[in-house]
Amino acid sequence: MVINIASFGGRTHLLDTARELAKQGNIVRFYSYVPTKRAVKYGLPAECNYSLFFWALPFLVLYKIFGFKNWNQYLYHRIFDVFTAYYMKPCDVFIGQSPMHNYTIRYAKKKYNALTILERGSIHIIDYNNQVKSNPIYHGKTFLPHFMIKHDIDGYNYPDFISVGSEQVAESFIRHGILQCKLFVNNYGFNVFQFKSTYLSEDAYDLIYVGQWSYRKGCDLIENICRKNSYRFIHVGSICDISFPDIPNMVHIDAVEQCELQEYYTKAKVFVIPSRCEGLAMVQLQAAACGLPIVCSKYSGGRDIKKYTISDKWIIEMEDLSVKSLEKCVAIALNIADTQKGMRNYLKDNFSEVSWEGYGRRYHEFLKSKIKDDQ
Repeated sequence: MVINIASFGGRTHLLDTARELAKQGNIVRFYSYVPTKRAVKYGLPAECNYSLFFWALPFLVLYKIFGFKNWNQYLYHRIFDVFTAYYMKPCDVFIGQSPMHNYTIRYAKKKYNALTILERGSIHIIDYNNQVKSNPIYHGKTFLPHFMIKHDIDGYNYPDFISVGSEQVAESFIRHGILQCKLFVNNYGFNVFQFKSTYLSEDAYDLIYVGQWSYRKGCDLIENICRKNSYRFIHVGSICDISFPDIPNMVHIDAVEQCELQEYYTKAKVFVIPSRCEGLAMVQLQAAACGLPIVCSKYSGGRDIKKYTISDKWIIEMEDLSVKSLEKCVAIALNIADTQKGMRNYLKDNFSEVSWEGYGRRYHEFLKSKIKDDQ
């Protein structure tokens, strides 16, 4: 198969998708503003990368000057959607990213009779908007303007299928009228060479979270339980819309390269991610590969990881998005962590199913079956 894959931004999980589908023997072209040198660093063959960096540069400058605003993101999405359609080469399959590639999907269907897939990394835009606008900084106002929400929803109608990373995302779409037969649930993966079973370091932190420090990720709940219980906590990642607390038992480390993260997982007993809005948080897969019990919300996609573990006990899902529920789950997880001796490992022997290789294999088989059905 000849497969064109377009990302609206940087690396994202679509670079991993492109790499793994290329490994399956397909001719793959990855369109994004990722420079080829950086794409190769993440395992994508140079001949698969079609970098649009210089074309995207004016928009990147706008982001630098004005920040990420609704108007400049919408402008970028609309212009680059049309640009990608005319720039890309013929293909059998086109995979585009929501909410950008509405026009490109229609163009690929009409011009090349291509099978079209929309990649949606998060829940349905209506649920996403409702969750994000609960952030106190928005004072209950709509997070996204109506025209952007409409553009997003319109995009769900054009592709043959919508690919999502977890069951809870699929459920979100079904609640809003998308037929289940249009959804392809394919759990994301982790890098098996960078994340492996670990021994717990001496004097370990009780808790770790990796990712943006933000309200959307439930970091206010983490701060609350750490203040209340004096948990030793470490955060690795960027600071977003809430400040990191200045207290002795909570430590912040700026974002590091992915290949360095295992060092930090080794230093902690339990991974926490009480997200209010997510698709499938891939840091959970990394933590699971390193053997850390995981405390997550029902919106994190953590539930999907259970099928790859030797027991459900390792993934502890909060009953609701409250401090009380998080506190209860963390206590359970720390008790489980205290029983771990030696090498920490709870993934099944066929853990390759939850690796990027497994993700790519499932994607390849899905595309083959759908193209065969159309012939």
